[in-house]
Amino acid sequence: MTLPAKTVEASTWEETLFQNLYRLIQAVRIHQDNNQLVKVCVERFRETISRLKLQTELKLWISEGRFFVQTERLHYRKELVRIIHAMLDFFNRRGLQGVCFGPLVSEAPLEEIVAFVRILIHSVEKAAPGSWLEKQMEVAKWPWLRILKGLEFQRGSDSDLREKARNTYFHALTSVKDVVQRVSVQGHAGIRKAKRMVQNMVDCLSQDESLFLCLSTIKDYDDYTYSHSVNVAVLSLCLGSRIGFSRTSLEHLGICGLFHDLGKVEVPHEILSKPGHLTEDEWLQMQNHPMSSVRQILKLHASHDLKSKIILAPFEHHIKFDLTGYPHVLFKNKVSLFGRILQIADVYDAITSPRAYRSSYLSPDQAIGFMMKSAGKDFDPVLIKVFAIMMGTYPVGSLLELDTGEMGIVADYPMESGGHLPRIVLLQKESKGAYKRGEMIDLSEKDPHTGSLRRNVVKSLNAASQGIQPASFLLQ
Repeated sequence: MTLPAKTVEASTWEETLFQNLYRLIQAVRIHQDNNQLVKVCVERFRETISRLKLQTELKLWISEGRFFVQTERLHYRKELVRIIHAMLDFFNRRGLQGVCFGPLVSEAPLEEIVAFVRILIHSVEKAAPGSWLEKQMEVAKWPWLRILKGLEFQRGSDSDLREKARNTYFHALTSVKDVVQRVSVQGHAGIRKAKRMVQNMVDCLSQDESLFLCLSTIKDYDDYTYSHSVNVAVLSLCLGSRIGFSRTSLEHLGICGLFHDLGKVEVPHEILSKPGHLTEDEWLQMQNHPMSSVRQILKLHASHDLKSKIILAPFEHHIKFDLTGYPHVLFKNKVSLFGRILQIADVYDAITSPRAYRSSYLSPDQAIGFMMKSAGKDFDPVLIKVFAIMMGTYPVGSLLELDTGEMGIVADYPMESGGHLPRIVLLQKESKGAYKRGEMIDLSEKDPHTGSLRRNVVKSLNAASQGIQPASFLLQ
């Protein structure tokens, strides 16, 4: 295989191919086969491949949650982050590990290429998408195409994944509690169990990002400090994954999230749970907890190498992007990448959680809007934008009121939505005022007669104020 002509740079031809396939899928999803945009997208896709002068198959495939073209891994540049995650979701939902395009693809009729893409799109509606796709390929017998099936079996059933996610979250919660209690009583603690839990969290994230993100909607009002720590780890891992962290870096980031507030063991409980404003002296004690976290992490039973990688971000998570936060330091001119990620995850979970000292809190979409206003001040402007895209217009766990009178909780964003129209779990009100889980519906569904959306969002609501715990419905 030779590299493409100059119009597709040698260093980015894989990215160009990937982007053109994504655009082709989007065009076919929206338009009829004879639409001009569909024809243009097919032509660009074929042209990109024809320039490669293929002599063998061109393989686009997934391994350990990453896309590869041949043996080259696609890098998470900011222009590609949204597309890569949309395509991962698209492939995973169809039990598809990859596709192989043969040399004849550059000569394949437009009708065949569009038919293949349409089959891909509709396969998600089948009970076993991967197996159904395989059968369709056997019937079509296209000489330029081969699919790689596999994720259908690796992922397991949705109920198995939900159970694994629940167990992972609560085991992580227990491990944080155990470390905090041991540090409080004995002055030291081991973190072997916590490390295993973070490894399990990374596994869950690689299998289903949307489901993993659901875990961050768990709000334990009695054990806020612990659930907050796990939620910060969950959100940080998702953001780290979005920007292309390796598995090892994700594991270190997850441990930072779990123990970013470990220093609060030195803050009196009456200050942590005090309703209303803190006195000046109490606020000074609270501001010391990042430095206290450093002291406590140094006491953990872990290798010096590991502690060197997890000690800085907990110290930095309140310093702010422009360094105007606390603790005030003179020796830094930039917060580390781990620290900047923790800043975002920490604030988002805090302002969407009810607390004793705060009478109001924000719905997830309000929180994103509020944080975006502080881009470049409190938060890294690039990271907060990636975070907002990752969370979607209405983040997972948002409670929405629809123009049909229905209420539902945002579950995920299929690739087809472009991050704007989510799938939601409808809530059905029971006789005693409680809610039960209803059907899952897609807000991008249109009325076939009018072409307009079947349901529209009227407004978002604060789930906690309605007595609703989103995770209890999303993880059923």
